[in-house]
Amino acid sequence: MSMDYSQFEELLGNFKEVQKQHEVFIRNFLTEMGMRALAQTKKLTPVDTGNLRNRWELSQVFRKGDSLYIVLFNPAEYASHVEDGHMQRRRFLPIEYLDSPASAKMVASIKQKYGEDAKGIMLQDKWIPGHHMARISISKIEREIPKRYEKALQQFMKGLGAAD
Repeated sequence: MSMDYSQFEELLGNFKEVQKQHEVFIRNFLTEMGMRALAQTKKLTPVDTGNLRNRWELSQVFRKGDSLYIVLFNPAEYASHVEDGHMQRRRFLPIEYLDSPASAKMVASIKQKYGEDAKGIMLQDKWIPGHHMARISISKIEREIPKRYEKALQQFMKGLGAAD
């Protein structure tokens, strides 16, 4: 006795195609959420020269085992210190290091107090708290993901011809 398996093979082919489309959908969704986190993080990043804010980046979506990931990162050497906080050590800071628009008031105050020939300031040991700009942004986006995913998935399913 023989059976015609062509309909099963067609169904299997359809499932494989939907699986590929779903992975593209998930990758696009993760990229969108990553872009939202990136924008929010840049908005929350404190600005002195603009270098830290401008260096935020997103990786491509990548697979590790059964999971997909996207990474928000900042290659600036001091990014983790601003994000998480750091210990300021007692040391001399030459006045030319303070020569930025954000430090103009401080430089003027130092020169007024110590004279025009002031060489700099002595920093004291103290903890400088972090701004947590990435942590805050990622937490906010994580809270939004379920609602946004549900809406995006409904659109994806409509595109496949699924009924509401």
